[in-house]
Amino acid sequence: PSAFTPNSDGKNELFFEPGFDLDVQSFNMKVFNRWGQMVYRSTSRKQNGWDGTFKGKLQPMDVYTYTLDVVFTDGKKLRKTGDITLLR
Repeated sequence: PSAFTPNSDGKNELFFEPGFDLDVQSFNMKVFNRWGQMVYRSTSRKQNGWDGTFKGKLQPMDVYTYTLDVVFTDGKKLRKTGDITLLR
């Protein structure tokens, strides 16, 4: 995805990295604002994803960067980076 809209309409409410339904040994996803502050972190693929808040406060419309580090059960590692636009 390139954008998500956490506006309580029930559609496209969360940002998560799709495509990793396989069992993984470790999972670490981080989302950062434009100042480099980490606003979300997940170490479990089973968490729902980022809802556009930080410390319980709605974050502004902006482009956020993310990193995803995965170690698969066979020991192979994957690092993915990108950006996501938060729209309200």
